[in-house]
Amino acid sequence: IENEAYFLVEAKAHISELISSSQAKSPRSKSLIKKSLTNTQQYLGLNPQLDLKQGFYQYANRLAHLYLLRILNDIPAFMIFVYFINDPTYIPTSKAEWTGALQLMHSYLGNHNHKLSKYVIDVFIDLKRK
Repeated sequence: IENEAYFLVEAKAHISELISSSQAKSPRSKSLIKKSLTNTQQYLGLNPQLDLKQGFYQYANRLAHLYLLRILNDIPAFMIFVYFINDPTYIPTSKAEWTGALQLMHSYLGNHNHKLSKYVIDVFIDLKRK
């Protein structure tokens, strides 16, 4: 993997998409998810009292994947979150609204500047035609 990098990409168009919970049904899946999230939570120093399977699950799950790749397997991976501004298909969201929602999410999780934050990139794409 010398001189290679891998990019995980998650895109969202609406603030409501930040809120999510695990939908796992099988006991095996639930156990694996809990273990993965707990290990990631401990490594990153996130609020230990939070149940990361609720609330901002997708974000926590993506950090767990980054932790799995970069820390546990030494794979040079990056997580890119793409946030669409002014998406006309639902409720157009401004960059200021995204920024506020992301600050709330990071505050809730308890640690914006964690050990993997230099590998997490936020990209804002404005869909408004000029």
